[in-house]
Amino acid sequence: MKTKDNMSSEEKVISAAVEEFAALGYAGARVDTIAEKAKVNKAMIYYHFKSKEQLYERILKDITSNIFTQIRDAAVAEGDPMDVLNSIISRYMDMLDGFDKSFFQIMMREIASGGEYFKKIALPNLVLPVFSIVAPLINSAIEEGRMRELNPFYTFLQIIGGVVFFNIIRIPLDGTDLAKLIFKDGYLDAYKENFFKILKNGLELKGENL
Repeated sequence: MKTKDNMSSEEKVISAAVEEFAALGYAGARVDTIAEKAKVNKAMIYYHFKSKEQLYERILKDITSNIFTQIRDAAVAEGDPMDVLNSIISRYMDMLDGFDKSFFQIMMREIASGGEYFKKIALPNLVLPVFSIVAPLINSAIEEGRMRELNPFYTFLQIIGGVVFFNIIRIPLDGTDLAKLIFKDGYLDAYKENFFKILKNGLELKGENL
């Protein structure tokens, strides 16, 4: 990981902007404050990014592109659709677990403010492309009798939403006794094991009475 001394001016601006947007959201963030935190001249920000909006959009694009690339790579494998789907979900869990909490704070503030940039950036660059990958897997699993007949889009949102919420809830729980109970050593493996047990018993068609 680069230290601030080894960062380019553009990287310093992005790092400072992530902190500012996480704390105050797009509307509350100030370019002056970002420049101060990045220890660069304000003009340098406008050299790399023409506006605060362009800087904010760059951060959202970086986040969503990173997530999509990981999911796309996990979906390359061929074979049983349930195995591929589980591989995608597992990769998604691993990735979000490694994200800095600032990224979750940015997305929460973005959604809370109405989601204008979520619709502009995340929807076309992440949500819809991922759904185009996941939906055929769900449909194939249903056709092969490996999964109950479910609405692919609802299923996608409920699975992804559950994983996102698990990571977001870590922010308000930080420092509490409940956090110590839930997020102890080895928690990610335990969470994944529990999550996939729920998927297996709740999604897969197994038995004549189902």
